[in-house]
This record gives sequence, structure tokens and C-alpha cells, in this order.
Amino acid sequence: MGRNEYWAKREIVREQAVLFSPTLDSQIPDDHEVRLLDEVLDGLDWSEWNAHYPGGRGQPPIPPRDLAGIWLYAMMRRIRSSRVVEYACGHNIDFIWLAYGRVPDHSTLASFFSKFRTEVKSLFRQVCKIAMTMGMVRLGEVAFDGTRVKASNSRYRTLTTPTLEERLKLVDVEIERIMTEVQVAEAAAAELRGDAVAKLPPELANLTARRDKLEEALSIARELDESRRSAGVDIVKNPVQVPMTDLDSRVMPNKEGGYAPNYTPTCLTDGQSGFILDAAVVNQVNEHPETLPAIDRATQMCDESPEKFLADSGMATGTILAGLESREITGFIPMKSNEPGVDNPANREDLTTPIPEHLWPKLPRNPQGQLDKSCFVYVANTDEYVCPQGRTLSNLSREHRKDVEFHRYKCVSCEGCPLVALCLSHGKNTTPEQRAQANGRVRSISRDEHEEVRERMARRMATDAGKTQFNRRSGIAETPFAYLKGVLGLRQFRHRGLEKVDNEWRWTCLSLNMKKLIRAIARWRQLCDEALNGESPEPEIQTAAA
Repeated sequence: MGRNEYWAKREIVREQAVLFSPTLDSQIPDDHEVRLLDEVLDGLDWSEWNAHYPGGRGQPPIPPRDLAGIWLYAMMRRIRSSRVVEYACGHNIDFIWLAYGRVPDHSTLASFFSKFRTEVKSLFRQVCKIAMTMGMVRLGEVAFDGTRVKASNSRYRTLTTPTLEERLKLVDVEIERIMTEVQVAEAAAAELRGDAVAKLPPELANLTARRDKLEEALSIARELDESRRSAGVDIVKNPVQVPMTDLDSRVMPNKEGGYAPNYTPTCLTDGQSGFILDAAVVNQVNEHPETLPAIDRATQMCDESPEKFLADSGMATGTILAGLESREITGFIPMKSNEPGVDNPANREDLTTPIPEHLWPKLPRNPQGQLDKSCFVYVANTDEYVCPQGRTLSNLSREHRKDVEFHRYKCVSCEGCPLVALCLSHGKNTTPEQRAQANGRVRSISRDEHEEVRERMARRMATDAGKTQFNRRSGIAETPFAYLKGVLGLRQFRHRGLEKVDNEWRWTCLSLNMKKLIRAIARWRQLCDEALNGESPEPEIQTAAA
């Protein structure tokens, strides 16, 4: 056997003319996901997109339905670069089929991606409506969570307030120097040729733009510094660092460790099939302010509110818990109770009777070593607390913090109390004799307007049913992030600015929803074919969606 006979035969001779050439459509299998995507796109309303095109003027544009389909399919194929999408439209059979042979350049693709922000939200809602019709969205339980994604900004390109002020002064000095040179040149030109105006150097425009950016960054830095100062942070030792490439991003802890300019994208996910009901991005560490707005947007989109809401302890604020109850949504969020537990000696029948000394070691302590708030029993009828020694703490003051009303309960006197050493904080280096003296100080307890809501949540989470329900949270809430970051590779945003980043995140979540939708359609058709061929019983559309 000769050497050339060993290798597989070449099926096509490049230079030979093809008599019966195959059609482009025949190159795409019937069950290929690009066909299902194309069918779904045909069933959507594109009137809002088409309204942006004047019609009848200029070169005929590519329909927005086709460009949106190209982007969605590209992201389903783990492609996020407009240049790579352009290459795929000219070389990949599935992209050529989807684009009808058109090859849009990367600048057209990039501008289209960022232009239709409002329309992308509408498309997101349309896809969710289809999922509800198919039974993929039930709203029986939803989960909310956020993650961290790096901004398009180097971790080393950040400046503090003192540095910004120093650089701004240097730019002002340089601008003043150039303007002086221009004035001298104008005077010299006027002497030689009469009224002549010197031409402004191009570097002056660059310096002016740089000064504007430094002033904007300095304004952001001062505002953030003031916020940190009011929170008790020493801004001299720990000043705010403002990212200079993307001013909307914020320096936050990375999921992988360390700090860098980041954004916090959020998802509200349905528990039936992991369909994303709401997607948004915030430029702060805590995503909990976006919780209730996400629920409201999903309720408006689906025309009904969820039954159960799952979230981690970061969303256990009184405002969120009260908001869930007002919306008649049952929440499952980890919450510590401030009421005395079963094993707590403070849980006694006669509150006026002091707790025996041999039970003092069983009284719970807070991280500062004091008697915990759960050692004090709240009496609703008289609106007062009772301490372990039977003394009352009366409601003496009221204040508002961030639109929440707080009440301060204080003991009349702690002098002579045998638990004063455990109840009042006197520092770590004081002697027992010093700690035994109250010196006029009294113990105080704070209680806000949402305390009863917290206790109801704590009692619900203490039950086996509550714990079982909450255990479903991680599988529902974190799976979309695992796919978008681990599979799609979304570790860093490609766009800059909060609005553009929010738009990029919504496109990405829409591609995940579309992938789930067409897979459910494919599965349902397979079950229908098997039922018609007698291979299985009639399929239920809910089974296909799952």
C-alpha cells in the first residue's frame, strides 16, 4: 500500500466547479439552535426598533431584527467582541445563515449594541412573556442576588482626593502658561500686522478636556469621602480611590481577592427553570437597595407578584422585610432573633424577678463582650424593656436614620446592679473594681420601627420548613452567575459608564434567557415527536420547560 493511499481521501477539489451546489439552508441541521432562535425572533415585535430608522433615505440598513439576532446568537456561542462577530458573519456557516449572507462591520455591530437600551428592555420583557406562556416562569419562588464584575479600568489607574487636587493645580498652571504665551503672541502680531488674533494651540483643548475630567473626578471623590467620614471612616488613612478610566465604577473587593474598580450586577431569578426576570447593575458594594425595585419591575412585567422571595442575609434590612410584607410576599432571609430563646435565662415568667447568679454564665454576649440585646425582654403593652435584674428601660428618645425611625430605651439607673460589669462596656484594660462601678452611666437599647417584622422573619427561618425553603436559594440565585462568568467568560465589562454597563449586562442575561427558551422549545418538540411515534405519553409543556 502506497503512502498516499493511507490517508483519507479529499472530498472536495478546490479548483473544480460544482455542478449541483448545496443550498446554504441545507448546511444547517433541522434541530440546530440557530433555527430555533430565528423562529423566536420572527415571533417578536420589532416596531420600537424599526421606528429609529427614517426609511426611504440613505443606504438601506440591515434590519434591527437581524443585528439583534446576530448579537444574541454570538453571546450564546460565548462571543462578546464585535470584531469576532464580524469575522464569524463572514466565515461561519451558522452566522452566514442567520445574517442572510450579510457581513456587518464591527463598528456597526458595536454602535447597534449600545444604541437600543430601552428597546432591549422591551425585548427582555417579550421573551419573559413567552416563557410564562410556556410554563417556564411560575413566580412560585424567586431569588435575588448580586455578584462582582470588573470594570473596564485598570486597578492601578485610580486617584485619591489629594492627588486629584494636586494634578488639577498643575493643569491650571499649564493652561495659564499657554494662555500667557498666546497673549504675548497676539500682542506681537498686532504690532506687526495690525489687529491679528493668534491661533490657539491644539494642546490647549487637550488640557481643557483633562481639567474637566479631573474636576468631575474630584467632585466624585469629595462626595464619597464625605459619605465615608459620616460613616466613621478615617479618610486620611483610608481615602477614597476614584477610577479615572471609568468614573462611574467604584473600587470594591474582588471575588477572587484584592481590590479593583468593579460594578455589582444583580439578577432576580425564577425558581421554576432559572429564568432571569430582572437584571440591573449598581455601582456600590451592597446590592440590597435594588431588591424591592427589582421585585416591582418583575411584578409589573408579569402582571402578578411572586409568592416566595429568597435572598441571603445581606438583604435582611427592615425596609426590605417591611416591603415584602406590604407586597404580600413571603420572604425567606436569614435573620437573628433579638428575643430571648428557649435556653436563655431571660425567658422567664416573672420579669420582675432577677435571674439567679448561677444562670448568669448562660446569658448570651454580643461581640463586644456585653450582655446581648436578647437578654432584655420587650413588653409591648408598656413599650419598655426589662433587664435580667428586673429593672425597666423606658422609651426616652426618638430619631430618624435614613428614613427609618429609631427609639432609644434607657435604664433609669444601673448603680448597684450586680451585672453592671457585664452590661456596660468599660474597655479591656480596666480593673474589676472599675468595671463594677457604673459612674452614672446606664444601659441603653435601640429598637427601630421594623423590629416586629424582623422577629417574624426570624421565627419563620427557625422552622424546618423555612430552612428547607431557604436551601433552594443558592441553586436558583447563583446558577446564572456561574454560567455568565464561568461559561460565557464575563469577568470584566467591555463598556464604560453605568448606563452602558447596565445595557451590556441586560444583553448578556437576555442571551441566557433565549438559550433556555429555545432549549425548552427543542425539548418540547422532541417529546411531541416521540408521542406521535408512540414512544412516550403525551408531553406536558411544563415538563419540557423544566
